Amino acid sequence: MSQEAGVRSWLPDQVYENEARAFEVVRYLIAKYHDPGTPCLAPYILGVDLNDSQELIGHVGLSPLRGTVEIGFAIEARHQGRGLACEAVRAMSEWALRRFELPRLLGVVARDNAASCRVLQRAGFTLADESPLVRTYERVR
Repeated sequence: MSQEAGVRSWLPDQVYENEARAFEVVRYLIAKYHDPGTPCLAPYILGVDLNDSQELIGHVGLSPLRGTVEIGFAIEARHQGRGLACEAVRAMSEWALRRFELPRLLGVVARDNAASCRVLQRAGFTLADESPLVRTYERVR
């Protein structure tokens, strides 16, 4: 998925040059579940899979951002447009707000990424701020 055009455009920091580098990133993320175990201090990323086949089709995650927590997501291009990103973002948001007792979550999206803006809105986020480059959405507990 790291090599898909959409990921290259909207999530360039998640494009890995080879499998070895991708494996290093996965190992790092797994280690963060144990220490510190909170998205206020380190990333907390979960895979998104299809219910019927359990095929891994993307991810949804939480990361520290300027004293709060940001939600991020990506779904493989061939599975987009079916509400799967919205379902994953909504479930992660509801769980994270309760589990980590967060007052709010942010979703920061490139202004031109209309599809991701719609996902956040459908998942219960509201527009909180706009700049020439990004839109920031917010979901409160």
